[in-house]
Amino acid sequence: MKQVLRKILSSAIVLAAFACGKDPFPGGGESNLEPVPPPDTLVTPRPDTSTTKKFFFGVNGHPLNQEAYATLSSGEQMSLLKSLGMNIYRVDFTVTSQGKIIPKQRFEKLRLAADSADITILPMLPDAKLDYNGTEEIAYQQGYDRGYGFAQENGNYFTYYNIGNELDNDCILPKKSGKVAEHYDSKKFKIIAAHLKGMDEGIKAVDPTAQTMVNASWMHYKYLQMLEQYGINYDIVAYHWYGEMETMASSTYNINDITQFLSTQFSKPIWLTEINIRNRTGEVSDQVQRDLLNTIIGKCKENPRVHAVIIYELFNEPVFNSIESYYGLYDWEQPYKKYKPKLWAAEQERKIAGL
Repeated sequence: MKQVLRKILSSAIVLAAFACGKDPFPGGGESNLEPVPPPDTLVTPRPDTSTTKKFFFGVNGHPLNQEAYATLSSGEQMSLLKSLGMNIYRVDFTVTSQGKIIPKQRFEKLRLAADSADITILPMLPDAKLDYNGTEEIAYQQGYDRGYGFAQENGNYFTYYNIGNELDNDCILPKKSGKVAEHYDSKKFKIIAAHLKGMDEGIKAVDPTAQTMVNASWMHYKYLQMLEQYGINYDIVAYHWYGEMETMASSTYNINDITQFLSTQFSKPIWLTEINIRNRTGEVSDQVQRDLLNTIIGKCKENPRVHAVIIYELFNEPVFNSIESYYGLYDWEQPYKKYKPKLWAAEQERKIAGL
């Protein structure tokens, strides 16, 4: 039966491609590469038992690959998320060219803890090191292999996949806003688009029910529209929005609510997958962070088109000695053994505890 299902799915994909006249590499000529065929065993579709839209509220973390998280158990991280009233954890993965997780053992502990706490893990599946002087065909196959391998090994654990991260910044031209196609390097864009198309199609060859998202930031919404025009069937618009963007969008473009603006540009669900202030030296007050987070979270919850908002990030990371050091909702009193909540987290903990 599984073999028959695979043949039916493969035939349907081929017929759909001919019927729509889709070139798998729009603007890039014909491909000489054969995509890896769908596996004999597909991921079992997950039934949708929900009767209303689920709103995801969560935080980013780096439990699989960064020092600030290495001494914390997976269970302790999940307890912190629960204390903040959160139900999703966006996690960046390190993978091989075939999508195999490194280190697998740490992920298994994280997955079991998340399952026990009823917290969804949103994997950020990183892109390959792209060769912008290479071909779209090679970029596509690299993406397909990563997506296919990752979903084949882990597809039963995930519904949502964040494919690539902030690749809009790799192809935006200097001093351009990103509002029109001419603001992007077309050669780099096509390599990126081919790669993301491969990741999306590799994942969905294994799990046709998967929901993929691509992220952008600032005024780079045109980049996401260009990806749609290229033929990438991603499902969710993911957006990164920081404090200076909130201020500049209002003063420069009269955009006072990025969620409402994105709702006019896309028909897809919208997720804000990174929000916070820029605290470059650690001197910005916790009150500023608290106020911005509450403002943006409030806008997201009031907009029915927005299905998720995710703060960046759970812990400060002093090891970097850079802008990355101060994004956390929790600060270290003794790295990496004793921590304390910043103002927003402390107030949220009291709210969730009913105090």
